[in-house]
Amino acid sequence: MRFRLTVLAGAAAAFIGCSTDEVGPTGFEPNQPSGRIRFVHAISDPARASAINVTVDGVPLGVNLVYAGTTPTTTLPNPGVAPAPATLYYPAYAGNRQFAVRRTADTTVRILDAAVPVTADVDHTVIALGSTTVTTLVLTDNNASPAAGNVKLRAVNAATAAGNVDVYITSPTADIVTISPTFAGLAPRAASAYVERAAGAARVRFTTAGTKTVVRDISLAATALPAGAIRTVLLLEAAAGGTPLTSAILVDR
Repeated sequence: MRFRLTVLAGAAAAFIGCSTDEVGPTGFEPNQPSGRIRFVHAISDPARASAINVTVDGVPLGVNLVYAGTTPTTTLPNPGVAPAPATLYYPAYAGNRQFAVRRTADTTVRILDAAVPVTADVDHTVIALGSTTVTTLVLTDNNASPAAGNVKLRAVNAATAAGNVDVYITSPTADIVTISPTFAGLAPRAASAYVERAAGAARVRFTTAGTKTVVRDISLAATALPAGAIRTVLLLEAAAGGTPLTSAILVDR
Protein backbone atom coordinates (compact mmCIF):
# COMPACT_ATOMS: atom_id res chain seq x y z
CA MET A 1 0.00 0.00 0.00
CA ARG A 2 1.51 3.36 -1.07
CA PHE A 3 0.46 6.70 0.38
CA ARG A 4 1.36 10.33 -0.03
CA LEU A 5 0.33 11.78 3.29
CA THR A 6 -1.34 15.11 3.79
CA VAL A 7 -3.02 16.20 7.04
CA LEU A 8 -5.82 13.63 6.92
CA ALA A 9 -4.99 11.64 3.82
CA GLY A 10 -3.42 8.94 5.92
CA ALA A 11 -6.55 8.75 8.04
CA ALA A 12 -8.68 8.13 5.00
CA ALA A 13 -6.26 5.60 3.59
CA ALA A 14 -6.24 3.59 6.79
CA PHE A 15 -9.84 2.64 6.43
CA ILE A 16 -10.36 2.47 2.70
CA GLY A 17 -7.48 0.41 1.41
CA CYS A 18 -4.88 0.82 -1.32
CA SER A 19 -4.09 4.09 -3.06
CA THR A 20 -3.05 5.73 -6.26
CA ASP A 21 -0.21 8.23 -6.48
CA GLU A 22 -2.57 11.20 -6.11
CA VAL A 23 -2.32 13.41 -3.04
CA GLY A 24 -5.27 13.63 -0.65
CA PRO A 25 -8.20 11.45 0.34
CA THR A 26 -9.94 11.66 -3.02
CA GLY A 27 -6.93 9.96 -4.63
CA PHE A 28 -7.38 6.74 -2.66
CA GLU A 29 -9.24 3.84 -4.20
CA PRO A 30 -11.07 1.39 -1.94
CA ASN A 31 -10.56 -2.32 -2.55
CA GLN A 32 -14.06 -3.27 -1.33
CA PRO A 33 -17.52 -1.61 -1.44
CA SER A 34 -17.44 1.87 0.06
CA GLY A 35 -19.43 5.03 0.55
CA ARG A 36 -18.36 8.55 1.48
CA ILE A 37 -18.68 10.41 4.79
CA ARG A 38 -18.31 13.84 6.32
CA PHE A 39 -18.77 14.90 9.94
CA VAL A 40 -20.33 18.01 11.51
CA HIS A 41 -19.74 19.17 15.11
CA ALA A 42 -23.12 20.39 16.43
CA ILE A 43 -22.61 19.45 20.11
CA SER A 44 -23.79 22.40 22.21
CA ASP A 45 -21.76 21.70 25.35
CA PRO A 46 -18.73 24.03 25.58
CA ALA A 47 -17.55 22.48 28.85
CA ARG A 48 -16.88 19.18 27.10
CA ALA A 49 -16.96 19.97 23.41
CA SER A 50 -15.55 23.43 22.72
CA ALA A 51 -13.07 21.55 20.54
CA ILE A 52 -13.23 17.86 19.69
CA ASN A 53 -11.30 15.05 18.02
CA VAL A 54 -13.10 12.49 15.88
CA THR A 55 -11.96 9.01 14.92
CA VAL A 56 -13.55 6.39 12.69
CA ASP A 57 -12.66 2.79 13.54
CA GLY A 58 -9.82 4.23 15.60
CA VAL A 59 -8.39 6.28 12.71
CA PRO A 60 -8.24 10.11 13.07
CA LEU A 61 -10.88 11.87 10.97
CA GLY A 62 -10.84 15.36 12.52
CA VAL A 63 -8.73 17.17 15.12
CA ASN A 64 -9.58 20.28 17.14
CA LEU A 65 -12.98 20.81 15.50
CA VAL A 66 -14.84 23.79 16.91
CA TYR A 67 -18.62 24.16 17.03
CA ALA A 68 -20.21 24.04 13.56
CA GLY A 69 -16.92 22.77 12.15
CA THR A 70 -16.81 20.00 9.56
CA THR A 71 -14.34 17.40 8.44
CA PRO A 72 -13.38 17.49 5.67
CA THR A 73 -13.67 21.27 5.63
CA THR A 74 -15.95 22.63 2.95
CA THR A 75 -13.82 25.69 2.21
CA LEU A 76 -13.30 26.03 -1.52
CA PRO A 77 -9.87 26.90 -2.95
CA ASN A 78 -8.86 30.56 -3.12
CA PRO A 79 -9.26 32.11 -6.59
CA GLY A 80 -5.96 32.16 -8.44
CA VAL A 81 -4.31 29.75 -6.04
CA ALA A 82 -3.35 26.44 -7.50
CA PRO A 83 -5.31 23.77 -8.45
CA ALA A 84 -6.30 21.22 -5.80
CA PRO A 85 -10.10 20.82 -5.66
CA ALA A 86 -11.88 20.90 -2.33
CA THR A 87 -12.30 17.55 -0.59
CA LEU A 88 -15.97 17.40 0.40
CA TYR A 89 -16.18 13.82 1.70
CA TYR A 90 -13.87 11.02 2.77
CA PRO A 91 -14.29 7.44 1.52
CA ALA A 92 -15.16 4.72 4.03
CA TYR A 93 -15.87 1.03 3.74
CA ALA A 94 -19.54 0.02 3.65
CA GLY A 95 -20.93 -1.39 6.89
CA ASN A 96 -21.07 -0.09 10.45
CA ARG A 97 -18.21 2.32 11.13
CA GLN A 98 -17.41 3.19 14.73
CA PHE A 99 -17.31 6.95 15.36
CA ALA A 100 -15.66 8.18 18.56
CA VAL A 101 -15.71 11.81 19.70
CA ARG A 102 -13.35 13.01 22.42
CA ARG A 103 -12.52 16.37 23.95
CA THR A 104 -9.38 17.77 22.29
CA ALA A 105 -7.99 19.22 25.53
CA ASP A 106 -8.41 15.89 27.36
CA THR A 107 -9.01 12.88 25.17
CA THR A 108 -10.02 10.77 28.16
CA VAL A 109 -13.31 12.70 28.10
CA ARG A 110 -15.66 10.49 26.08
CA ILE A 111 -18.38 12.53 24.37
CA LEU A 112 -19.78 10.03 21.88
CA ASP A 113 -19.31 6.45 20.73
CA ALA A 114 -21.64 5.44 17.92
CA ALA A 115 -21.85 2.86 15.17
CA VAL A 116 -22.78 4.64 11.93
CA PRO A 117 -24.00 2.62 8.94
CA VAL A 118 -22.25 3.44 5.68
CA THR A 119 -23.92 2.31 2.46
CA ALA A 120 -21.90 1.51 -0.64
CA ASP A 121 -21.87 4.23 -3.30
CA VAL A 122 -23.78 6.67 -1.07
CA ASP A 123 -22.70 10.01 0.41
CA HIS A 124 -23.47 10.53 4.10
CA THR A 125 -23.43 13.53 6.44
CA VAL A 126 -22.91 12.52 10.08
CA ILE A 127 -23.95 15.24 12.54
CA ALA A 128 -23.12 14.87 16.24
CA LEU A 129 -25.63 16.94 18.19
CA GLY A 130 -27.12 17.42 21.65
CA SER A 131 -25.67 18.62 24.93
CA THR A 132 -26.05 16.41 27.99
CA THR A 133 -26.92 13.49 25.73
CA VAL A 134 -25.06 13.46 22.42
CA THR A 135 -26.33 11.40 19.50
CA THR A 136 -25.78 11.22 15.75
CA LEU A 137 -28.03 12.30 12.93
CA VAL A 138 -27.02 10.44 9.76
CA LEU A 139 -28.22 11.92 6.48
CA THR A 140 -28.23 10.40 3.02
CA ASP A 141 -27.00 13.03 0.58
CA ASN A 142 -28.29 13.16 -2.99
CA ASN A 143 -25.47 14.66 -5.01
CA ALA A 144 -26.91 13.85 -8.42
CA SER A 145 -26.53 16.91 -10.64
CA PRO A 146 -29.42 19.36 -10.87
CA ALA A 147 -30.78 20.33 -14.28
CA ALA A 148 -28.57 22.61 -16.37
CA GLY A 149 -28.42 26.12 -14.91
CA ASN A 150 -29.94 25.03 -11.57
CA VAL A 151 -28.83 24.39 -8.00
CA LYS A 152 -30.16 22.13 -5.26
CA LEU A 153 -30.76 23.16 -1.65
CA ARG A 154 -32.05 21.36 1.43
CA ALA A 155 -32.53 22.35 5.05
CA VAL A 156 -31.70 20.46 8.25
CA ASN A 157 -33.16 21.27 11.66
CA ALA A 158 -30.30 20.43 14.02
CA ALA A 159 -31.59 22.80 16.72
CA THR A 160 -33.74 20.99 19.28
CA ALA A 161 -34.37 24.32 21.02
CA ALA A 162 -36.17 25.60 17.93
CA GLY A 163 -38.91 22.97 17.92
CA ASN A 164 -40.62 22.49 14.56
CA VAL A 165 -39.79 25.12 11.96
CA ASP A 166 -41.03 26.23 8.56
CA VAL A 167 -38.41 26.85 5.87
CA TYR A 168 -38.64 29.48 3.14
CA ILE A 169 -36.13 29.25 0.28
CA THR A 170 -36.68 32.32 -1.87
CA SER A 171 -35.14 35.12 -3.87
CA PRO A 172 -33.32 37.65 -1.66
CA THR A 173 -36.17 40.19 -1.72
CA ALA A 174 -39.21 37.90 -1.46
CA ASP A 175 -41.80 38.73 1.21
CA ILE A 176 -42.68 35.52 3.06
CA VAL A 177 -45.88 37.02 4.50
CA THR A 178 -47.74 36.28 1.28
CA ILE A 179 -46.29 32.85 0.43
CA SER A 180 -46.38 29.32 1.77
CA PRO A 181 -43.21 27.76 3.18
CA THR A 182 -40.99 25.71 0.93
CA PHE A 183 -40.98 23.09 3.69
CA ALA A 184 -43.52 23.16 6.53
CA GLY A 185 -43.14 21.71 10.03
CA LEU A 186 -39.54 20.51 9.78
CA ALA A 187 -38.96 18.71 13.08
CA PRO A 188 -35.74 18.77 15.13
CA ARG A 189 -33.22 16.15 13.93
CA ALA A 190 -34.81 16.05 10.47
CA ALA A 191 -33.80 17.05 6.96
CA SER A 192 -36.03 18.39 4.22
CA ALA A 193 -36.14 17.10 0.69
CA TYR A 194 -34.02 18.92 -1.88
CA VAL A 195 -35.50 21.84 -3.75
CA GLU A 196 -34.15 22.73 -7.18
CA ARG A 197 -34.06 26.33 -8.36
CA ALA A 198 -32.21 28.57 -10.80
CA ALA A 199 -28.61 29.35 -9.89
CA GLY A 200 -27.98 32.70 -8.26
CA ALA A 201 -28.51 34.52 -4.98
CA ALA A 202 -31.05 33.06 -2.56
CA ARG A 203 -32.36 33.57 0.94
CA VAL A 204 -33.21 30.85 3.47
CA ARG A 205 -35.45 31.78 6.36
CA PHE A 206 -36.45 29.52 9.24
CA THR A 207 -39.61 30.50 11.12
CA THR A 208 -41.43 29.07 14.10
CA ALA A 209 -43.75 26.48 12.57
CA GLY A 210 -47.11 27.87 11.53
CA THR A 211 -46.00 31.49 11.91
CA LYS A 212 -44.02 34.13 10.04
CA THR A 213 -41.72 34.71 13.03
CA VAL A 214 -38.19 34.38 11.65
CA VAL A 215 -35.74 32.59 13.97
CA ARG A 216 -32.84 32.51 11.50
CA ASP A 217 -32.27 34.38 8.23
CA ILE A 218 -29.45 33.33 5.88
CA SER A 219 -28.46 35.10 2.66
CA LEU A 220 -26.56 33.17 -0.01
CA ALA A 221 -24.70 35.27 -2.56
CA ALA A 222 -24.77 34.37 -6.24
CA THR A 223 -21.12 33.32 -5.97
CA ALA A 224 -22.13 30.71 -3.38
CA LEU A 225 -24.73 29.19 -5.72
CA PRO A 226 -23.20 28.72 -9.17
CA ALA A 227 -24.96 26.42 -11.61
CA GLY A 228 -24.58 22.80 -10.55
CA ALA A 229 -24.04 23.59 -6.86
CA ILE A 230 -25.64 21.55 -4.09
CA ARG A 231 -25.85 23.04 -0.60
CA THR A 232 -27.17 21.94 2.80
CA VAL A 233 -28.31 24.67 5.20
CA LEU A 234 -28.12 23.66 8.87
CA LEU A 235 -30.16 25.35 11.58
CA LEU A 236 -28.09 25.11 14.78
CA GLU A 237 -28.42 26.09 18.41
CA ALA A 238 -26.00 28.53 19.99
CA ALA A 239 -22.67 26.91 20.86
CA ALA A 240 -23.72 26.91 24.52
CA GLY A 241 -27.18 25.56 23.67
CA GLY A 242 -30.54 27.24 23.15
CA THR A 243 -30.84 30.63 21.50
CA PRO A 244 -29.83 32.73 19.67
CA LEU A 245 -29.98 30.16 16.89
CA THR A 246 -27.21 30.04 14.35
CA SER A 247 -26.54 28.21 11.11
CA ALA A 248 -23.95 26.65 8.82
CA ILE A 249 -23.77 26.05 5.08
CA LEU A 250 -22.36 22.75 3.82
CA VAL A 251 -20.90 22.50 0.35
CA ASP A 252 -22.14 19.15 -0.95
CA ARG A 253 -21.04 19.60 -4.55
